[in-house]
Amino acid sequence: MHGHPATGAPLAIAEVFRRFAPSFRQRHSLSAEAARVLDDLERCRTAALGVHPYRCEDCGRDVPLFNSCLNRHCPTCQGPAQHRWIEAREPRLLNTPYFHCVFTLPAVLRPLILAHRRELLGLLFRSVSQTLLAFAADPKRLGAQIGFSLVLHTWTRELLFHPHLHAIVAGGGLSADGSQWIEPANPDFLFPVAAVSKVFRGRFLEGLIDLGNAGDIDLAEPDCRTLVRAAKRSDWVVYTKRAFGGPQHIVRYLGRYTHRVAISSSRLLSIADHRITFRTRGDKTCALPPDEFLRRFLLHVLPDQFVKIRHYGLLAPANVKTRLLQAQALLGPHIPAADSAQAPNDSAPADIAPVTLEADTTAPSPTQPRCPHCGGRLTSLPGFWRTPRPPPTPRRP
Repeated sequence: MHGHPATGAPLAIAEVFRRFAPSFRQRHSLSAEAARVLDDLERCRTAALGVHPYRCEDCGRDVPLFNSCLNRHCPTCQGPAQHRWIEAREPRLLNTPYFHCVFTLPAVLRPLILAHRRELLGLLFRSVSQTLLAFAADPKRLGAQIGFSLVLHTWTRELLFHPHLHAIVAGGGLSADGSQWIEPANPDFLFPVAAVSKVFRGRFLEGLIDLGNAGDIDLAEPDCRTLVRAAKRSDWVVYTKRAFGGPQHIVRYLGRYTHRVAISSSRLLSIADHRITFRTRGDKTCALPPDEFLRRFLLHVLPDQFVKIRHYGLLAPANVKTRLLQAQALLGPHIPAADSAQAPNDSAPADIAPVTLEADTTAPSPTQPRCPHCGGRLTSLPGFWRTPRPPPTPRRP
């Protein structure tokens, strides 16, 4: 990774926001959510959010640690959140292989989704979950209740808007009476992709028509029919593969999806006054003017309190203390993952960001903070200073 030309330190997304956000605000109208993200990422780990004083036990230096913004769209703040999430998921693993599926929406629908994110991204979750649960319950397919998690991503490697759901699905399900674990007939094959794609398309378009008829989205009835016809002629991509390994790897595999944001600092190559360059895939790069970089980044700001990770079937909150425990008892305990477990690169379709194992070097450690000078243990000192959090930048008329 390229470093800062003056200091040699790794580049950080936060630097882009600190340098270019003030002028970006002056030229663009922002939603309340986007304005808050812009403010938070610009102030993250600066004196504006306050500082805790520490002293190194080894070299004796005083080290001020600035507070994080904790915004879920901030690349710098996702390390500890991912660590906590992984720890919480470990007890809910099933001792069985898992499948990885990706559900994408056709390009013709993307402008409408941008205009109605909360309603249509929620519809995406419902359509995918209903499709998977229906296929699993069908006696001709599996005849059981499966457990799976859905994670929303909205970006490509070039930061373009491309909403899709990643599904991590247990390879089998619990019978209706809870007496047996039913595995798929083919261990390398969960459900037929073509059939899943067709049902997924039908459920989403039916839900879209219902939202339009109910007035929940701003779409006239004739336009709705035109859009539905165009969407039916488009490709509805459902990608599926057997996820590597078993439960000892799957949570860390999924964890790399759950807390990933549109771009991490590790992909930055250079930050200049007129161009920001970052890696996309392999040796390919993308160079954007700062305003366009920020515009694309803000495309992926989710509605306030919108849940981007959801669990269904055996993993639904109502089942984790009942049917999930029954399934775990039938399958037996799993071997906990080693901290050094690594996931191979994923081979998802070309327009979907794959799992990468690069660590965001700006992300904080989930363990005890260390001295940046010698790596020694830091001890907290009395005292704390912070400034009041300002209201978000008002939206321009």
